[in-house]
Amino acid sequence: MVEGGKAVEAVKKKIAFLATGGTIASVPGPEGLRPAFTEKEMLNFVPELSEIAQIEGKLIMNIDSSNMQPEDWVTIARAVADALSEFDGVVVSHGTDTMAYTAAALTYMLAYLKKPVVLTGAQKSIGEEENDARKNLIDSFVVAASGRPGVFVVFDGLVLFGDRASKMKTMSFDAFWSVNAPCAGRVREGAVEWDEQALRNEGERIAEVWKSLAEKEGVTPDEARPVFLYDRLDPKVLLVKLYPGIEPEVLLLAKERGYHSVLLESFGAGGVTFRPPRDLLPAIRELINSGINVAVTTQVPFEGVDLTLYEVGVKALEAGAVPTGLDTREAALVKLMLKVPPSGR
Repeated sequence: MVEGGKAVEAVKKKIAFLATGGTIASVPGPEGLRPAFTEKEMLNFVPELSEIAQIEGKLIMNIDSSNMQPEDWVTIARAVADALSEFDGVVVSHGTDTMAYTAAALTYMLAYLKKPVVLTGAQKSIGEEENDARKNLIDSFVVAASGRPGVFVVFDGLVLFGDRASKMKTMSFDAFWSVNAPCAGRVREGAVEWDEQALRNEGERIAEVWKSLAEKEGVTPDEARPVFLYDRLDPKVLLVKLYPGIEPEVLLLAKERGYHSVLLESFGAGGVTFRPPRDLLPAIRELINSGINVAVTTQVPFEGVDLTLYEVGVKALEAGAVPTGLDTREAALVKLMLKVPPSGR
């Protein structure tokens, strides 16, 4: 920028970097890779980040994301909310295995968000010679410095809506895909190419979830500056993957153990077994009559659930099960923990 004939450096955005561990921070140990690098050490591996933003880092935790718990989502959400009062955006480094769950949780818990929050990780440690960590971090800070509000997963050049991201590959760099929605954008040559139509559509959808949470607390959008943090969740949700031969008593464990909700990973577009001797419908009715929510997602990643399509879905619907529509299984689980109605169709 030029002022009065003199070159003036543009003021860089202030971005908080919150580290939580994961492969991106891992080093070899006697029992395999384990997170060890601090936020400072990771930033030192990518000195060019200082050209993108003014960055301050904080190590929240240093764990493999397979050890991530719902209570940790609350810790991360609170740290992000605190940072948003001072910074222009936040980047969270996270393990890839459960990042989709955390991203969905932050998407809903950080209601009426007015700044960018980006989650990223890597399939190779930042300490390895050939890794995807450097690119993912650079792209993430570019997105965080863009000023575009929302929770995003940035991975392999893609910018994904937080609750539409799912891990599809265990080792390849293009591990995360957008499920049942377009990408929010792409990072190319240091700039973000946004999909404005997708941002509008997905923003309206997410706003309905925020409204549901805000109404519980009597909060209006105008009061949420820079964010309304909803950090009340109940992890007592039982996720049950259906398979040929599953016995109805498996579902009834939810009643015996005090779960408030059950999420069934059904077959196809919402197939739930009703053929004797393993008819699941009586167990579903018993759960619902006991005050336990029963929602139905699918084992198939794309195109969602439609319980009106097949008899095996209609009967589950008539028994009181609720479809989760186009929600990812991660998003559906998080919604049940937050006691938000599924996005069924």
